[in-house]
Amino acid sequence: MKKVEVAIIGAGTAGLTARSTVAKQTDSYAVIDPGPLGTLCARVGCMPSKALIHLARQFESIRHPAFGLAEGREPDFNGDEVLRHVRKQRDRFVGGVLKDMKQWQDQHLISRKATFIDAQTLDLEGERLRAESVIIATGSRPVMPKPWQAYSDCLVNSDNVFDLEELPASMAVIGLGPLGIELAQAMQWLGVNIVGMDTVNHIGGLSDPELLEYAAQHFSQEINLCFAKASIGAAENGTLQVSAGSRKFDVERAMVAVGRAPVIDDLGLENLGIELDEKGLPAVDSATLQVGDLPVFMAGDVNGIRPLQHEAVNEGRIAGLNALQKSAVRQDRLTRLSITFCTPNIAVAGYSYHELLNKELEFLTGSMSFEKQGRATLMGENSGLIRLYATKKNKQILGAELFAPGGEHLAHLIAWAIAQRLTAKELLSMPFYHPVLEEGLRTAINDVARQ
Repeated sequence: MKKVEVAIIGAGTAGLTARSTVAKQTDSYAVIDPGPLGTLCARVGCMPSKALIHLARQFESIRHPAFGLAEGREPDFNGDEVLRHVRKQRDRFVGGVLKDMKQWQDQHLISRKATFIDAQTLDLEGERLRAESVIIATGSRPVMPKPWQAYSDCLVNSDNVFDLEELPASMAVIGLGPLGIELAQAMQWLGVNIVGMDTVNHIGGLSDPELLEYAAQHFSQEINLCFAKASIGAAENGTLQVSAGSRKFDVERAMVAVGRAPVIDDLGLENLGIELDEKGLPAVDSATLQVGDLPVFMAGDVNGIRPLQHEAVNEGRIAGLNALQKSAVRQDRLTRLSITFCTPNIAVAGYSYHELLNKELEFLTGSMSFEKQGRATLMGENSGLIRLYATKKNKQILGAELFAPGGEHLAHLIAWAIAQRLTAKELLSMPFYHPVLEEGLRTAINDVARQ
């Protein structure tokens, strides 16, 4: 039986980061993954989606050109070429990941499926591996409700939508979380007739009621939105009939974006000898990533704590460090930061509105609208709203939700301010250039400071 200090199950972002962390201290490790390799972000997530969104924005700018340019027109483009370009960009980033793996994979990569026999013993399709500690980093996959699987020929999800050979004429996007709303807007801009559906008005991860109402009104100007439970059936003409409440739509395709589930199939977690929840997962300490008191750690999307790429990097580092410790050390978590790359951007930094209510924390809310903001008006992008949350006592920034032009950048500034525990007064002592979108953030901070 082969023995190693650390076995890492999964070669995604968290697993690869754990590997690089472990490799700094020992050469006695194994990375176990049957493939396909290339990380979720590069292969089916962050990078191909942003390639598609970037092209969609360019096509939309042709329909609505800047002031003084020729009157807008319907862009003349080849949808097949658009999708081929997206796949080319995807393959480029996947290739970069695979290239980085070449220096160690011959010695350390095992291309097999792993199953726990006990907390320190793995079955690798007939062979056994003994490890002093194990890191589980198997990632997640899109959820597909069983009743809908009968229509799989006409369904796509956030993982395989980029494999479409041609753009459909019409598509229902079921689930308007970050991935759903990003791709719904991009596909609409690419000429696909989109209907967006969600059980409730819960767009892009927002929870602030004022922001949700604002975002719904904005998106409903370009996308047909329905907030009711969706169902799928076959239409008479061979397409799909998608229903939301009393409304029915015949569409060529439907993209199901109702969430992701951890990849734990046949992993044998029941053999760890500890209690599993209704999803089949053990409890994980969010500060150490340790499973109970076992020499087992869970990092990345599989643990469901914060399924984001930069969080997977941080969790891979934490798991890698603790896998080599006699006793797991609690690590500081990153300040929450999540961004949805629709237009305007949606972002949440620190505590969300919903989280503050659940924690029963008293807080002030600073608001700011971009509809009359100077730089946003000059750019012709004057739609959006910031909601900034702070303590009542000393007005320390706790969190923010925003739907704003340049929101991906503004959210970073807010997250950094939260990480440094800055107050509204301290932030107002910082320089704000003119004219910039950041002046809108200053307005929201001022709104907090005045209360």
